[in-house]
Amino acid sequence: MPIESSQNRTLNLALRNCGGEAGLAKALKIPLESLSPWLSGRETPSAELYMATLKLVAAGRAKPR
Repeated sequence: MPIESSQNRTLNLALRNCGGEAGLAKALKIPLESLSPWLSGRETPSAELYMATLKLVAAGRAKPR
């Protein structure tokens, strides 16, 4: 059973900001298939990718709504 973590919560927020898995993979410059285990919480991304994801979430919150 996947465990919810700050990493996969952040990835799921970034997923929404990027318009889906393809957009998030492109923004992070990673293969699409790398996302599934991270989004489900089965694995965690590297610290570098997590920081890039935090930046995507922050940028999404800065956009006017």
